[in-house]
Amino acid sequence: MLDAVYLATTIALFALVALIATAVERMGPHARPSSRPEQATGEERR
Repeated sequence: MLDAVYLATTIALFALVALIATAVERMGPHARPSSRPEQATGEERR
């Protein structure tokens, strides 16, 4: 019976960590997709 309690506690702990990680990810700034540096035209180089 005690094994079932340990198993349930472990699963609940992992679920709690996943929930917290999801909340932290939503609160943080969104990562921008990798953007290329803008190509300089001939006029900008002068």
